[in-house]
Amino acid sequence: MRALHIACSLMAACFGLQGCGGTAFTLPPVSEKEALLAAQEVEADPDLPQFPRGRTYYQEAIDRIDIKLTQHVGPICARAETDKCRFIFHYVADDEVNAFTDEGGHIYLHRGLLDYLESDEEIAAAMAHEMGHQIAGHVEESKSSILLGALIGGLLMGGAAVAGGATQEDADQMANQGMGLGAQIGMLSFSKEQEREADLLAAYVLARAGIDLERAGGTFEVLAKLDGKTWASWKDTHPAGPERIVAWRKAIAEVEASSDRLPVMAAP
Repeated sequence: MRALHIACSLMAACFGLQGCGGTAFTLPPVSEKEALLAAQEVEADPDLPQFPRGRTYYQEAIDRIDIKLTQHVGPICARAETDKCRFIFHYVADDEVNAFTDEGGHIYLHRGLLDYLESDEEIAAAMAHEMGHQIAGHVEESKSSILLGALIGGLLMGGAAVAGGATQEDADQMANQGMGLGAQIGMLSFSKEQEREADLLAAYVLARAGIDLERAGGTFEVLAKLDGKTWASWKDTHPAGPERIVAWRKAIAEVEASSDRLPVMAAP
């Protein structure tokens, strides 16, 4: 059947790509109880002020922080065994609360997010997080995860249709639906790990640049207040804000205890 043949081809493609699952670095564990306590802290101080500033201010801040971060990131790239260690930052003058990176090393910081960040340290945390995505190869990994999810979904639903005596046309249709659903699930489930790994790498990037991690952590408090969730569900693309606050605090402790200020690789 055509759809199942496509699914098998996706499996071969996935196995031919690096990083079909898991994280390269050991992530600090976060329990639901810890996230609940962090959520209570956020709820006790719900104010979410904004600090709107002009294009010139943001561009100068980004340029200033760019120099500071990129001067010291080399050893972390070497630890990750990646050549993706060139970062090009862009200010985006719109109200979207967002920051993202692409395959070419370009990192986009939207005014809608920056207006919530009070200090250079908090802006640096947002920048370092996107650098973490690049260092860990998350753009490529996301593609692999989507392919694998599509494979599994297509094989499961198509195979079930065949086993149930469906016609070839109906089985192909079920396999196609399964591939679409599986691709979506693959993207969602892996993206939460990617976000936590990018947060961890950001802590090391900031520490090596001499940026105060406690003050930088204000970014994650802002995100928690914007998010409004205590614990992420399977369909969320990011960990819930309180989860990230707990993980950030543990990342600070890990960095401070590290003799070389380099992240720990996960066991193969």
